Amino acid sequence: MVIPLENACNNRQKVIDNVKEEIIGPGQIRNHYIKFNPIGNTIFESREELYKSYYWEVGGTKEEILQRETPTQRYVSGHLFPLGTNESDEVTLETPIVTDSNEAQESEQMDKLFEYKEGLETTEDDGEVELFPQRNEFMPSTMGLTFCVDKDVTELKVTLEGGAYTPHNVQVKGESNSLQWWLRETVGGIWCLSLSQLIKQRQIEKYVEMKNKKEEGFSQYHIQFQAKLREVSGKYIITISVTNRSAIPNFNRQQLILFQAIMSINTPDGHFFSVYPKQYEMKEKLTEEEASTELLYRNEDVYAFGHGCAANWEQNSKNIQQLSTTFMPEYEALSMTPNVFINQEGEEVELEIKMSDLAGLSSDDPPKKILNPLIKGYSEWIETKWREIDNVPRRLKFIAEKHLKLCKESLDRMEKGLKLLDDPQILEAFRLANKAMLLQQVNGKERRFGRIEEKRIIFDKSFTESVDDECRLKSASNTWRAFQIAFILMSIESLVDENCTSREIVDLIWFPTGGGKTEAYLGVAAFQMILRRLKNPLDAGVDVMMRYTLRLLTADQFQRSSRLICALEYLRRKNNLKLGDIPFSIGIWVGSNTTPNSNKSAKILLSKLQKNEKNAQQFIVNSCSWCGANLGYYHETGSKRKYYFGYQIKDDRLVAHCPDKNCHFHEELPIYIVDETIYEKRPTFLIGTVDKFVQLVWQPKARALFGIDSKGNRFISPPALIVQDELHLISGPLGTLTGLFEALVEELCLKDLDGKVVKPKIIAATATIKQFEEQSRALFGRKNARLFPSPGLENEDSFFATPAINKELNRPMPGRKYIGVYTTTVRIMMSQVMAFSAILQATSEISVEERDPYWTLLSFYNTLRELGGGLTLSQTDIPQYSNSMALRKDLKKNIRYVNNILELTSRKQSFEIAKTIDDLKLAYRPNKEKKDINSTIDLCLASNIIEVGVDIDRLSVMAIVGQPKMTAQYIQVSGRVGRRWWERPGLIFTLYSNTKSRDKSHFEHFREYHQKLYAQVEPTSVTPFSDSCLDRGLHAVVVGFLRQALSDDVARVPDWKEIEKHLNKIVAFYNRLIERAKLVDLEQVGELQNRFRDILKKFETGNYTAWKVDPKVNGYMYSAGTTIPHALKAKAEPMINSMRNVDSECRGVISQIYRSDNDDDSTKSSWEALFS
Repeated sequence: MVIPLENACNNRQKVIDNVKEEIIGPGQIRNHYIKFNPIGNTIFESREELYKSYYWEVGGTKEEILQRETPTQRYVSGHLFPLGTNESDEVTLETPIVTDSNEAQESEQMDKLFEYKEGLETTEDDGEVELFPQRNEFMPSTMGLTFCVDKDVTELKVTLEGGAYTPHNVQVKGESNSLQWWLRETVGGIWCLSLSQLIKQRQIEKYVEMKNKKEEGFSQYHIQFQAKLREVSGKYIITISVTNRSAIPNFNRQQLILFQAIMSINTPDGHFFSVYPKQYEMKEKLTEEEASTELLYRNEDVYAFGHGCAANWEQNSKNIQQLSTTFMPEYEALSMTPNVFINQEGEEVELEIKMSDLAGLSSDDPPKKILNPLIKGYSEWIETKWREIDNVPRRLKFIAEKHLKLCKESLDRMEKGLKLLDDPQILEAFRLANKAMLLQQVNGKERRFGRIEEKRIIFDKSFTESVDDECRLKSASNTWRAFQIAFILMSIESLVDENCTSREIVDLIWFPTGGGKTEAYLGVAAFQMILRRLKNPLDAGVDVMMRYTLRLLTADQFQRSSRLICALEYLRRKNNLKLGDIPFSIGIWVGSNTTPNSNKSAKILLSKLQKNEKNAQQFIVNSCSWCGANLGYYHETGSKRKYYFGYQIKDDRLVAHCPDKNCHFHEELPIYIVDETIYEKRPTFLIGTVDKFVQLVWQPKARALFGIDSKGNRFISPPALIVQDELHLISGPLGTLTGLFEALVEELCLKDLDGKVVKPKIIAATATIKQFEEQSRALFGRKNARLFPSPGLENEDSFFATPAINKELNRPMPGRKYIGVYTTTVRIMMSQVMAFSAILQATSEISVEERDPYWTLLSFYNTLRELGGGLTLSQTDIPQYSNSMALRKDLKKNIRYVNNILELTSRKQSFEIAKTIDDLKLAYRPNKEKKDINSTIDLCLASNIIEVGVDIDRLSVMAIVGQPKMTAQYIQVSGRVGRRWWERPGLIFTLYSNTKSRDKSHFEHFREYHQKLYAQVEPTSVTPFSDSCLDRGLHAVVVGFLRQALSDDVARVPDWKEIEKHLNKIVAFYNRLIERAKLVDLEQVGELQNRFRDILKKFETGNYTAWKVDPKVNGYMYSAGTTIPHALKAKAEPMINSMRNVDSECRGVISQIYRSDNDDDSTKSSWEALFS
């Protein structure tokens, strides 16, 4: 169901308001509340009267009454405590007087919830547990703002407003015991600050009187304002703070606390706050990276930041006259649209490029005519930006010019790609690629289920309803996003001309999460695979290698890529003479926890599934990639029996096939999930995790993937395209080892073209990156890398991505709204209980038809330990608190019951993760009989496994528990919700820990941080030639080369005589490795040379008779982390099995194998001179 955007925004605001009401207050005065007159002692006629909900009025303002708790029990943020109040004082503040047993039980339950039971709380950024968290024992009594004003401002009006709570005793007639209620009053104080006086004194303090709406003074409050001033760059930087210095002996401390405290600062009419000085204005020298960031974000103005609070000002305004404090800051990010508008005859027209037109299905126009408006529009945009450079600050003009030169470079490459379409063969590849991409977009997306009747499967949706063939595609409205087709055009030359300079460039697709990066590089992959077959139908091997870091992402993208391969194979069968007889196919190359490594294990697994064994591991592909038919269990109508369809053993190997006899792939799907089959079939498209490439060390059969035969010669072309998605995840230890191993992967992909070495084209993609050129150089050993789309002069306009604007209202369309939650009197576990309960309860008060976007709460945790704590809370504390909250608000008819809770973590098996994702896709559909109200997930607790690859566009609300360590992770995680922003904009609550100084800093700078979110991304570290990396990985790289690139004889046994026959190949690899090291880390070249020679020397002197260590042979290597006899370990090398971690402790020993004190040039072998 499509929900009107205005309604969705209103519902989102209800959720925000509900959380604010619960955390900070005051409570909402609902329509059924009764007006209360608090004159004298109040005696109710009955308990029924006592338990109704009441409000009272002060000066014409309706105010809340707390009938069940004290104010400090009810609210956990937004307070100003009397100076010197410590934590123990706060905990022992008065509790309500209760006499009724139910009331007493509820109060006791709430007290337990509020206890600091999270004693073992993670407080340090490294995730370690601190038994006694370092935390200021005093409760917050001060808050303030730092801001900037011009020198012509003469006065500032400072206002403090908050809530004061006064006790009032009530009782039931005939009963002796009384109950204590708390009546709220809005109170405030004003200070008119003279800047001339502040300039003279530099620091001023002032006490103000607090009054209510009736101008009655509250003498118990002693409120002090402080102001400090300093001059910077011709402007005044001012800090104004407020402190609660109330101290009355024997006075109820609840009445000395100022609740819901807000300090606001106003400038006089005609004057405005000045923008806080920017980095390029303050810093003498800027790096190129810093200058680029300052240029792109120069219009993102910051006006203030908080101290003990967050700062707030009007968004989307340049004339700021008021600043205020807040304890629940908000920021609504811009929604970026990939829609491009071009000028046609003086009118702005949206550019539409239909796939069917480019495929030649629905238009006779040549692609050049269809694509020329895109090229022309981008060219005109660049020219416009050149004219705007005059408005760029002087210090940033050099970087602005560089940005536009790079944009022009992209344009030139696009024009070259467009011109190459004049070649009939290239044009044919382009048309077929568009046809394939269109087919994969319309077919196989929706999973079809069925039941067994009379020994045949009856599907819930017929085949003809599910699959569009080539004839029906003419009317398809699917379009390319401008940046997608532009990237394909830009890539054509580097795929067609293997000698062109752009072949060596690493092209990095840089686009916000959910923007369509996958379609862009899949389009390039489709073009490459078709072009290779058109050039030589017999040259069929692995053509595209795509790597990911997480198995969830790998599995998800495999499903999507499988649809493309099925589309290509469908087209091959229809155009058999052009594309040859060998099928297009796809393989997934991952660990045994996800897919079976051998046909033997695949048979065992299939047998378990066919026997309906419980907890049997499911195969990774669960639906037909062409028609969507379920690959799995089908239940027989009228019985409890179920049967497994979709996989079978054929020719002694596991074969996936579609259960629907009408499907083109009923006999076999061109999908390979078993390692043995992958080595045998050499799929056209290979998807794997970066870890799996370590198997090049252990599995000689993998050489087939690179087109290398048993003699070490090339019998088919190697992979021509390497795609690395989510590049930002290839960092740290994983990135470092991957960078070293990448030298081996590239070596195996090299192609000899008339005596010149041709490297594969590399494409990467990410939404979050910094210093990408350095990372690409370290990872891929390429001198040049380019972002696409190239940034222009502003972060919100690259031509291919611009802010979505509501043209009727002339303002930005709704975007993801980030909310910061910082509690001061409870720790983060209780924050979760209160915030989650408020979020979940709020959705039950939304109309049934509009609940779906915000019904399922997705929560993210930084560690599995924290997630485990959240899981416990969701099973006990949250339901208990939710019930109490609903009773307090008198919402018995709308109590939200949290029944369906899921965990999405790496602890789950791959098929369980896939099932969880399918469950999350189920929309809210209430059961009319009200039995099991619905099967929709209420709460999903997730770890970093959701950082990438979880694309569920119905999800719109998320809670992030604790600030993630890396901004890139924060962006990626929060990008999981609100992907359908034009209908259901996202809502993200970030819960900060008050025991972590880093969290508090993020809270105080909330607005500033989120305004420049992508600029805050930290640079990644990749050091592939560091000593530690060489220690751990160089042996593996050399062994991988020897076993994959040389003859089978070497692959079987590390016999030096056989190895020596291939010295020319080894020297060539060595020289390329040295050149790579010179590019990445010149200082480590000598170390690399020595280590490489030492490894070969060990082969020469070791007399090894086998690769793997075994008591019966002289083995060279064993798996790192495994235990072997000491006698065998002396001459053997530990070899990595993963690029992430070693599983057991390693101890260093002094080895005499490499060198002795007598080593000199006279003892060197003749071959060593080749490696100088």
